[in-house]
Amino acid sequence: MWSPKLFLVSLCISALSTCTAAGGGKPLVSAVTKDASTSLYTAPLKDGRPLVLDLSGPVITLTTCSSKNGTVTTLSANATDGANPLFPVSFPAAASCGAPPKLPAAAVGVAGLGPSSQSFLAQVARTQKVANKLALCLPSDGKTTSGNSVGVAIFGGGPLIFPDRGDFTTMLAGTAPLRGFSGSPGYYVTATGIAVEQTRIGVTGPLVVGLSSTAPYTALRPDVYAALVRAFDQAATGPNFPWMSRVAAVAPFERCYDSTKLPPTRSGYAVPQIDLVLEGGSTYFVTGGNSMVQVSANTACLGFVRAAGQAPAAVLGGFQMENRLLVLDVEKKQLGFTTFLNGVGLSCSNFNFTLAA
Repeated sequence: MWSPKLFLVSLCISALSTCTAAGGGKPLVSAVTKDASTSLYTAPLKDGRPLVLDLSGPVITLTTCSSKNGTVTTLSANATDGANPLFPVSFPAAASCGAPPKLPAAAVGVAGLGPSSQSFLAQVARTQKVANKLALCLPSDGKTTSGNSVGVAIFGGGPLIFPDRGDFTTMLAGTAPLRGFSGSPGYYVTATGIAVEQTRIGVTGPLVVGLSSTAPYTALRPDVYAALVRAFDQAATGPNFPWMSRVAAVAPFERCYDSTKLPPTRSGYAVPQIDLVLEGGSTYFVTGGNSMVQVSANTACLGFVRAAGQAPAAVLGGFQMENRLLVLDVEKKQLGFTTFLNGVGLSCSNFNFTLAA
């Protein structure tokens, strides 16, 4: 998870209060797209140009500033009632200068969404007088009948209403407490175990799990990765999955399969289900739609990789969070999540971005 150097920790909050827009008390909404070349997720928040969304980022970072020590910039999105955009809103925000070396071609910076006082999320909460809360639905890089997949982010927390289906922030499949981890920026939860096809893998908990929108796939500590792959292999070669046929590995993945033999379902390919059992008792279910990466026309791979380091135990990557709604409540320190939306006939692209009359 990328973490920028803070060129600007404070253009102090008191200084900002002299120039903030009068908040309307409404959350702000933005479309979210996935960049094909970098697998990063962006939103058009700076003069219509994209900023990378970084769940681990503590600040807003721009590639170009008028001062090396930071600046106050103008950002924009649309106010929302949770069902549609209502009207455009611009507001000043403190930003630092510099950016990670690899950004999408059109991106002009990074919108840090982490639980810090200078993140994009916190500054929206202050200027718009809304909750310090994020409802995030990351899109896949696939196509829809109307074009590329588009997700949605609501800064202020919701509601988030899909047409004819209601407010999905009230239809969460589970919740878990958000925890800190060794002073690191970002969001972390605790897992009490991991299971494949409801059988626990051979690692002892508790396991610290980070959430990352800048890591493309879930990275597991080497011992956790080895245990997961063993359990997946055992299930994939068992009597319940006779259609799973191993093929040559495709980097960075080690387990790949002939996808022409994998039965498709609304929740993705019919493959062994991976369960992340969380503190508090909820389970984050990972079905084929969030576990199998289509790397070619005939090959799909298990989308988990071996982490280089020893901590945390896992970093949940963007692919494993796509097409499900995540609700990150900074004030209550709680993560909420829905089931995989494709399984209920939806996707993150179903949000209606038509401006309300």
